[in-house]
Amino acid sequence: MAERRRAGSGTSTRGAINTTGPASPATAPAPKGAHKNGRITIEITDAMRADVRRFAEIGTPYAIIARIMGMSTTTLKRRCRTELDAGVEVANARIALTLFETAMNGNTTAMLWWEKTRAGRREGSAPDPHGIGTRATEVITPDMSAREAAERYREELG
Repeated sequence: MAERRRAGSGTSTRGAINTTGPASPATAPAPKGAHKNGRITIEITDAMRADVRRFAEIGTPYAIIARIMGMSTTTLKRRCRTELDAGVEVANARIALTLFETAMNGNTTAMLWWEKTRAGRREGSAPDPHGIGTRATEVITPDMSAREAAERYREELG
């Protein structure tokens, strides 16, 4: 009974050396733009960079941006770092500008939010970290009109 060997071992079923072809698969030449390991080089165009920046501006996660652009997250971070960072910075600046303009147009909620987050003011009994308005709160009483209270506060600010 003949012993059977695995296909591709370089021998036939009878034990003789297989001379019909090479034991290892032939290596085809790599296509243009490919690395030795067979990966294709990704050419990143200016349009792709603009898309990455826009996606980063609206807060799209890096994994989703990479999938849309047809590359890995690592490649996206390595090759488009400037666009990813700039997108986040531009978005933050636009939001801050819009908030500022909204507050300047009289939106009280925007004013309060700006005061709490950007100007360092807080509600409650905690002291103001900048010490602004400490004397004015001592001389402003609940029976004062809003105009009188504002004038005393301005005097204290100098």
